[in-house]
Amino acid sequence: MLLNLDVRAQLKDIFSKELRDTVTMKLFSQAIGCETCQVAEDLLKELADLDERVRLEVYSPLIDREVSQKYEVERVPTIVIEGEKDYGIRYIGLPAGLEFTTLVQGIVQVSKKEPKLSSNTIEMLKGIDTPMEIMVFVTTSCGYCPAAAITAMNFAMASDYIKAIIVDASENMDLAERFQVVGVPKIVINRGLVEFVGAQPENSFLGYVISAYEKMRRENGQA
Repeated sequence: MLLNLDVRAQLKDIFSKELRDTVTMKLFSQAIGCETCQVAEDLLKELADLDERVRLEVYSPLIDREVSQKYEVERVPTIVIEGEKDYGIRYIGLPAGLEFTTLVQGIVQVSKKEPKLSSNTIEMLKGIDTPMEIMVFVTTSCGYCPAAAITAMNFAMASDYIKAIIVDASENMDLAERFQVVGVPKIVINRGLVEFVGAQPENSFLGYVISAYEKMRRENGQA
C-alpha cells in the first residue's frame, strides 16, 4: 500500500467534496525497461479505488499501438488525465513526492470541467488558434513545481489548441538535457520558442504564452 490510511482519508474527503464528473486516468506503461511503471500503476490503482468517479485504464505502447498513437505517447510511464474529452493533459513520469499534488489537482479540475483561471485569462486564451505545447519540467522534491504544472493544465483546459505536458526531469534526463534544464520548474513552450523558469503568477505565465503565440504568427507571416 503506497498511500497510508491518513492520506487515503484526506483524498476521499477531497474527492467527495470536489469531484463532479468522471475522470479517466489512462496510464501507458510497460514491464520491461521502465523502473517506475509498476509503482505508477499501483499508485493510480489505489487512487481509483477511493472514488468511483476516478477510473484507471492501463495500456502498453507496444501492444496498444493505436491508442498510444492517438494520445501521442512516446514515453513510459505517461498518464493522460481525461474527462468528457481529452484536454491535452499529460504527465510523463511517476507523480510521487510533491508532484502527487499535481496529479490530484489535475483530476479535480478535469472533473469540474472548468479551468481555475481568471475570466481575463480565459478570454485571452480563446484568441489562440494555433496548436501550442506547454512543457513543464518538474522534480518530485520541488516545492514550486506543482503550481507551474497546475497552471499549465488549466491553460490546456481553457484552450482546445493548448497541450500541457508535465515532465519529470530526473526520469527524462535526455529531454532535460535537450532543453537545458538547470532549475525547475522550467517551462518550455513549443519546444523552445519561448522558455522561462519559476512558478510565475497567472498573468506572467499568460504573458509568456501570448508572446509565444505572437512569435508563431510573425514567423508564419500572419502578424
